[in-house]
Amino acid sequence: MENISFALLVTGPIFLMIIGGYLLTRQGMLHKSFIDDATVLVFNVMLPALLFDSIYSSNAKPSEEIPLLTAGILGTFAIIPISWLMARSVTVKDRSAFIQGAFRGNVAIVGLAWVEKAFGESGVSHSAVLVAALTIQFNVFAVILFVFYNEEKKFSLGLLLKELAKNPLIIGVFLAILCRVLDIKVPQMVLDTVKILGSASLPMGLICIGASMKLGQLLRSSPTALTSSVLKLLGVPILSVLIGWALGMSPTYLGYLMLITGSPCAISAFVMAHTMGGNSQLAANIVGLSTVLSVISASIGLALLKVYI
Repeated sequence: MENISFALLVTGPIFLMIIGGYLLTRQGMLHKSFIDDATVLVFNVMLPALLFDSIYSSNAKPSEEIPLLTAGILGTFAIIPISWLMARSVTVKDRSAFIQGAFRGNVAIVGLAWVEKAFGESGVSHSAVLVAALTIQFNVFAVILFVFYNEEKKFSLGLLLKELAKNPLIIGVFLAILCRVLDIKVPQMVLDTVKILGSASLPMGLICIGASMKLGQLLRSSPTALTSSVLKLLGVPILSVLIGWALGMSPTYLGYLMLITGSPCAISAFVMAHTMGGNSQLAANIVGLSTVLSVISASIGLALLKVYI
């Protein structure tokens, strides 16, 4: 019972923030124009600031994060062929959204919020490297996936590099890595400003997720959306934790790994599907459904880790 209570203390506040965003919208306090602008602000400014600050200010040594990176990247990569095989049973136009929903996690908002609640700023500092690596991985595979299933766009290295180069999260990650590698000292005033922006990203992002949810669409979610959500919430974290356990990771690091890889499908999955010709409605259903179900899956996963590891 104690472990369940701890798990709910981690996931509960995040869920309530999301529900709060939904209720504020239903009450007319948040409007679509504000939500759209806030989402753009979070994605383009606040989250890149959070990732930059977490990586630049981190005391973690890159060599110590290799097992965490290995388990997270391999666990995510392993679900792609599994979801691709399972996608053969759905219509062709739905396959790109189905597969993307199975591997693309909301690691920067929900994942880091869970880690911060469970392990504090130290957890965010250690997990930031994994979030950075997964952000790059998600975008690389998503671009390849949607181009593969879109007859109007021909895949090329140039298209891939263009999509990656204009991704704000990747830009924030690479700037932080560049500053650390070249030992560039960022002025304290600038660093404090970046920290303030980054600290606002999690609550604002969670409210935007809730405000964007449509309960009617969730109730009508198809078995396709449910299957993709289950692969994301159970398949990826189970594979990642098993790999991490085989690599001898500590219980704390396994906790980072489970919470980051067990995060629900990201809003950017909908944006990507809409932009690149996928089934954006299916993508939206996967985002909403996985967000709601993630409270249950993450709570159970965190409780089981405390019991058995």
